[in-house]
Amino acid sequence: MSRKRRRKQEEADCRPTPAPAVPASTTSKASQACTASSASKATKGAMASGAGLATESGAFANPILAMGPLKKSFVALLLSLFAAFGPLCTDMYLPSLPDIAQDLDITTTFAQASITSCLLGFALGQLFIGPLSDGWGRRGLLLFSLAVFTASSLLCSYAADGWTFLALRFFMGVGGAGGAVLSRAISCDTYQGPDLTRFMSLLMAIHSVGPVLGPIVGGMVAGQAGWRAVFHLLAAIGVFLFVCTLPAVPDTLDPARRVPGGVGASLRNMSRLFGHKAFLCYAGVQGFTMAGFFTYISASPFVCQKIYGFSVGEYSLIFASNAIGVSLFALAAGLLSRRFGDRRILAVGDALHTLAAFALLACAMVLPASPWPMLASLFALVSTQGLTMTASFTLGISSQTVGAGAASGILGVAVFLFGCLSSPLAGLAGPMSAMPLGIVCAISSLCSLACTFRGNRLFESSPARASAEAMLGKAGRR
Repeated sequence: MSRKRRRKQEEADCRPTPAPAVPASTTSKASQACTASSASKATKGAMASGAGLATESGAFANPILAMGPLKKSFVALLLSLFAAFGPLCTDMYLPSLPDIAQDLDITTTFAQASITSCLLGFALGQLFIGPLSDGWGRRGLLLFSLAVFTASSLLCSYAADGWTFLALRFFMGVGGAGGAVLSRAISCDTYQGPDLTRFMSLLMAIHSVGPVLGPIVGGMVAGQAGWRAVFHLLAAIGVFLFVCTLPAVPDTLDPARRVPGGVGASLRNMSRLFGHKAFLCYAGVQGFTMAGFFTYISASPFVCQKIYGFSVGEYSLIFASNAIGVSLFALAAGLLSRRFGDRRILAVGDALHTLAAFALLACAMVLPASPWPMLASLFALVSTQGLTMTASFTLGISSQTVGAGAASGILGVAVFLFGCLSSPLAGLAGPMSAMPLGIVCAISSLCSLACTFRGNRLFESSPARASAEAMLGKAGRR
């Protein structure tokens, strides 16, 4: 029998018979096979979606979606604060670094190493806590992470030597990582497709405010009560979030979808992500985009203050304006997701990001007398990442079948790994040159754009394509 005739015969066997009643014992094998195949596809689709929504059988309904509007908004605010843990860990105490070095009798370089220690804990924490949450659930690990963050912050305020302070900063980063990665995983359990993009745009908008408010609040507290009071404040924030999380944030991961087998099984499950090519491309978008952003953070103070003569206060306003730009573009990605689709938003956003990077490179080569071309290029470069980071996260989650926790952990590590590798490059040519900034941003944006187009093509054949297409709807298939 030809392949075409065989397919028609199978389709005919799968059609329901018009008979009013057929005994179960006389059901055809072909009909049973079709039913089993449909059930298998539905199960795989539910697993691939990474969402803890109610299944067709009604076995599990996401508890956040069942909340009233007021409580749901409160939980969304908590998740946004968890997402801002990175800036809280790294930025709030930055104005106090000279005082810390003097008080603990350590060098400035040693004091700055506490930033690296915290970032290392933040990266490793995401790498392990994310996959573990796919097996153990979200709520317990979230409370544990908040407790670690609170305890290490409090102990930092009593540190008597540099090595103790360095170790406690590492654990502070680990605790902060749990809040960051689990807020994303809970979001992925709760929302799908354009709804996930919209919610992640809110998280990113609030996260972008953290680098602006963190140093300002930290500087004010340290100026009035000393650097140890900054860590008292961070510990108080941890206690506040723990107390609010305890009654308000439920576990959003369906027990039926958890990874059995303990820690080893969770980590082995995470390794499967490296076989998902589309996911790796979207992780590359996140990493390369943030490589340029971290270079901007390292180089922009010198470009603005040393080359163009802006004061510290004026530079703070420039930095704040760019952060507001990220927030606005991230919110725009959420609003436009359902209409245009995440792949189109990512492609357009990354193309604009690349154009801004090459405009910045041109400014770095010419160094025009007026600062406005450079400032405009920096604003466009930083702001457009609000489009790329939001859309690439949703697409990355939608293109994998392993688990939201593991995927969120890998995406978070990509951001910090690429950022840590690119930051030292910013000062290679000295404080009076913007060339390293322009070159790194141009190269990283081209790599990100290549990952975008490759990922969007691979998305069609990704393991989670069927469920992802269902989540993204017609807009996602454009």
